[in-house]
Amino acid sequence: MDPKVQMLLEKAKVLADKTGKAAVRAADSAGKKATEMAQATRLNLQIFDLNTECEVLYKEIGKIVYDIHVGIETPEEEMESRIAKVDENRARVAELKAKIADAKAGLVCPNCGKPCNKDDGFCSSCGAQL
Repeated sequence: MDPKVQMLLEKAKVLADKTGKAAVRAADSAGKKATEMAQATRLNLQIFDLNTECEVLYKEIGKIVYDIHVGIETPEEEMESRIAKVDENRARVAELKAKIADAKAGLVCPNCGKPCNKDDGFCSSCGAQL
């Protein structure tokens, strides 16, 4: 085989190998991002559900307050249990919001200053170890 053709084929092989590796890295990055988005969506849905439950509890607490206002005797535990549940839900919402904020926070490459995922071992821009 002609040496020039062989050299051209070798260059094409090296280029194809580099392209394949780049495609794998891009697919891995897209997969990580999709996973992060799915996790954030799940957390946001949990927050929505907890807030909805709080709204129901607020209504129930308001009814109890009105019943007390009009003289209907209501066990104190009814009010206290609902208030405790609201407190629990609000604390859980704060935890979930902190998880979302933590998941969004990434790393900054110390070498080039580009943002990186916190799971990355090396910078995708300059290759420096993180």
